[in-house]
Amino acid sequence: MQEIVVPVSAFVRDLKNAVEGAFGFVALRGEISNLTRAYSGHIYFTLKDNDAQIKCALFKNQQKMNRVEIKNDAEYVVYGRISVYEPRTEITLVASLIVPFGEGLAAMQLKMLKEKLQKEGVFDAVHKKPLPEYPATIGVVTAESGAAIHDIIRVSRKRFPAAEIVLSPALVQGKEAPASIIAAFERLSKLEEVEVIIVGRGGGSKEDLEPFNSEELARAVIKCEKPVVSAVGHETDSTILDLAASFSVATPSAAAELIFPDSSEITQNIDHSLHLMKKQAENILFSKFMRLDNLTLSLKNPKEIINDILHRTEKLMFRAETTLKELLNRKNAELSELEKQLEMVNPLSPLQRGFAIVSQNGKTVKKSVELEPKSPFEIRFGDGKVEIGHDHLHNS
Repeated sequence: MQEIVVPVSAFVRDLKNAVEGAFGFVALRGEISNLTRAYSGHIYFTLKDNDAQIKCALFKNQQKMNRVEIKNDAEYVVYGRISVYEPRTEITLVASLIVPFGEGLAAMQLKMLKEKLQKEGVFDAVHKKPLPEYPATIGVVTAESGAAIHDIIRVSRKRFPAAEIVLSPALVQGKEAPASIIAAFERLSKLEEVEVIIVGRGGGSKEDLEPFNSEELARAVIKCEKPVVSAVGHETDSTILDLAASFSVATPSAAAELIFPDSSEITQNIDHSLHLMKKQAENILFSKFMRLDNLTLSLKNPKEIINDILHRTEKLMFRAETTLKELLNRKNAELSELEKQLEMVNPLSPLQRGFAIVSQNGKTVKKSVELEPKSPFEIRFGDGKVEIGHDHLHNS
């Protein structure tokens, strides 16, 4: 028979595939020891019983879903997958969920549901809505006779008495509680006047949290257009409602304190704002009065203003009169000059100095030879003319 020789690494790789393929996801019960929290945030420990032990690791990204305190020398059920670390051929249980012994199945089912909803984005921040600053009406889903509604009313009257509270009663424990809570929640979500909804109860055991771990409730919460505050009265365990709601607090009283503003603080803020507004108004008025005083001081006496106007008017009139006189004198001188020039070219001017003009047949006779003795002619003097005919004399 031929001997088969394989490298160690090949054998260990085959061993890893065989072990991980054969076991996959397991649930082991045992006592925790050698508990160590590494600087990286990972947790390492040993899970053992009387006859055997196995190394375990709970990585940082898995710790969000594990709210139970883990301690040495306590018995737990650890859910996870078997992994073989090839360099040292070590078998390790990589944990996904650790629960005290006795709570294993229900916790595992809840863990799987949370992981499913998280992958679907039900817990994403996109579904979270902001709280109204001054809510006029809030809705509450809780037991009608429970302590939760009384705590909310008490806080409301103390902090913000003007707000109205609409109770939509529901069963908060028992088999019928999940359906009852969802029905009560949907009644409130349809009321337009309700601005925010509190869903919760006044404390209880882990079993009492079961109605708030409903997938249907989580989907109703993210579908609602109003912000939802989860207040199931439990500090150590996160319910599905806590993860789906816009806000999560430990108690109904804390929810009321989160939602309702403190009216005394509002009053103080208003008084402070009014004081600031008053000071600003006073500063503005003071500035305006100072400006008015400066303008008043800069204004002249009306009598002085009138006298100044009259004085300027007189100066303008004097200048206008002087200018007009100069213009008239200049024009008169120009007119006299024109008259002289016209007088010089006037053909009748020499008649005033004793000269006469002789004309015959409509023409001026300039020489004696031009005069026809037998034809009548006219002699024009400065003061008139004489017509001399062939045989008589006419004066005009």
